[in-house]
Amino acid sequence: FPVTIVEGEYAYSFNGSSFFTYPASSSFAIGTQQFSIECFVYLDSYPATTVAILDFGYGTGSSQPQRVQFYINSSGQPAFVRNNYPTTSSSTAVTSSIAVSLSTWTYIAVSRLSSGVVRVFVGSSQGASATISGTITSGTGITPSVGNGTVQTTRFLNGKISNLRFNLGSSFSTATVPTQPLTTVATTKMLTCQSSTVKDNSVANGGGPWTVTNSGVIVSGSGPF
Repeated sequence: FPVTIVEGEYAYSFNGSSFFTYPASSSFAIGTQQFSIECFVYLDSYPATTVAILDFGYGTGSSQPQRVQFYINSSGQPAFVRNNYPTTSSSTAVTSSIAVSLSTWTYIAVSRLSSGVVRVFVGSSQGASATISGTITSGTGITPSVGNGTVQTTRFLNGKISNLRFNLGSSFSTATVPTQPLTTVATTKMLTCQSSTVKDNSVANGGGPWTVTNSGVIVSGSGPF
């Protein structure tokens, strides 16, 4: 019998040149708040440098102060990075010691506690922990991107993402791998990569979903559940 796919169990497929973006909004402004980003990834290949899972305009120059990105590096290690301008001309990356394997669904997450401690998870295992306290610039004027960078515009994903959720105002210190599709909670600002069309499923846009702009991403019925 054919397998029935229900809403929430889909994935979005990225071909190495596709991505989609959210509109710029103050609703995404992390500032000094706690937050979490989580999703399932399926990598067809490792990137030559890095691939942006969720990018908030990160770049290494002074024109991208305090901006951040959740990414996977060329060794398959998930990481979270913040540009430290204008405090210092550097960036701080929290890189997991655990890599994501190719051709398999893997849960990854980053979470910043109210203390400023940032933890990166692969599955239920903590792969890294460091302190990134202070302000993160991620709101008005920044177009968040999924599957590529907005400043580093060649950081494309070759693979799939399912159930990407960004919560602002809540976090977690331990990770549990979800066994069913993620849903909207009170702190959810983005919920995507889980539907039969490329869209947002949060209610953070005045009680409704955001309108996303799709550049070549297609829906896949092959998901993690």
